[in-house]
Amino acid sequence: MKTGILALQGSFYEHATALKQINRDYILIKRPEDLNKIDSLILPGGESTAMLKIEEENNLFENIKILIDSGIPTLGTCAGLILLSTNDVLGKETLKSIDCSIERNSYGRQNQSFEALVKFHDFTGVYCFIRAPKIINYGEDVKPIAFLDNEVVGIQKNNVVGLSFHPELTNDVNYLEWLESFILKGSNVGTL
Repeated sequence: MKTGILALQGSFYEHATALKQINRDYILIKRPEDLNKIDSLILPGGESTAMLKIEEENNLFENIKILIDSGIPTLGTCAGLILLSTNDVLGKETLKSIDCSIERNSYGRQNQSFEALVKFHDFTGVYCFIRAPKIINYGEDVKPIAFLDNEVVGIQKNNVVGLSFHPELTNDVNYLEWLESFILKGSNVGTL
């Protein structure tokens, strides 16, 4: 089986690079039939409104939602977190896979992007925030797993992880070990 990377728009090639570094086969997801041979999923950063508009043509997200609900490990970064949230985006319904509210572009515009120390899972690393969404609140069954100072920037609900930042742009050893454990072994799914 392979990891599927949503490839409608955004940083999907950077996630592919991370998967190559942990020797994981992947497939770029553009159509519902691309989902047939995956056992894990990554929703990349990019522009959430563009992704929602593009997928209208083939109802890809209906099939993605079924897979996520079936329990496959799913990671969403930046725009991927927006797609997983319970927020509608400009009148378009998201996947609603994590009970959380987010504020899009909350950390500023493109030219206000920054790198910062993030405590993620059981390690700390420098990660990129690019027009990042802010996690405003989250449900009782959602666990915070990443922090920028005292602010929650990463959450998990069972098999689904959403991050405000872009770990795929640095691909440090700690992140790659976490990714391997989460995607390949499933050992972090639902245990944090």
